[in-house]
Amino acid sequence: MTGVGTINSNGLADTFEAHLSSLELAPATVANYLADLRAFLRWCEKTNVEAVSPFSLGSSDIDGFCAYLQEVKGQAPATVNRRIQALRKFYALAVESGWAGSNPAEEVSLRGESASERSRSLTPGDVEKLLAAVEGSQSQRAARDRAVVQLLLKAGLKLGELTELRLEDVRLEAEQPHLEVRGLNGDLSRTIPLDKEAYAAVCKYLDIREAAPGVESLCVNRDGNPLSTRSVQRLLHHYAQAAGLEGLTTQALRYLYAREVYEQSGDLKTVASHLGHR
Repeated sequence: MTGVGTINSNGLADTFEAHLSSLELAPATVANYLADLRAFLRWCEKTNVEAVSPFSLGSSDIDGFCAYLQEVKGQAPATVNRRIQALRKFYALAVESGWAGSNPAEEVSLRGESASERSRSLTPGDVEKLLAAVEGSQSQRAARDRAVVQLLLKAGLKLGELTELRLEDVRLEAEQPHLEVRGLNGDLSRTIPLDKEAYAAVCKYLDIREAAPGVESLCVNRDGNPLSTRSVQRLLHHYAQAAGLEGLTTQALRYLYAREVYEQSGDLKTVASHLGHR
């Protein structure tokens, strides 16, 4: 095959960009994935003594690239994981186009990262990007999705606590709108105040919520049945990807909420109370 040094990297990038655009990914995601591919091609050129094609590399080579990013460049697991996802899409295109016989990036495991590490890396700008991605949604269920993301961000709910919320647990008419959260897995039940953004998002959602007969769950799917935890994970992944925040989890948002409560109160007991910890 053609050596990596003689391959037209710009041509590959242009082809990859056209492919990503056909997938209707967010412009920021397309830009990030293109930068990731270019970084990988540069690494190939610098580290392979034998000028080989990127299409003849295996999973061990991509693992070496990831180790370089973490150990030499000091990149966070979330950033490395995004690069892995970019290479998975690139090699999927290569297989589809007949350039490669298999997708070596699929065999590379995503790097581990705790929710607390991910939350520490979040900046106010990242949160703004996430909220902008949600606000810009044209989905028929956009109002529900906005409410879900706001409750994760502003109430620090666990995934199961969110899906277990019932209409009677949402007290919007109180002087201080709040949630009555039923503690799960040993956590205490608790009252969580809603700020203006979360309150507004929940109100807008309730205006259009259509549930199946007898369903009292706050969050429902398109059939009107209770929203599953897997569905919440999928919708967060969708908006996180659109915002360029791959790897974001509901648990990371809970840690972020805890951090903000501590910054406002300076009291760990208050944090524990808001999270339902004993």
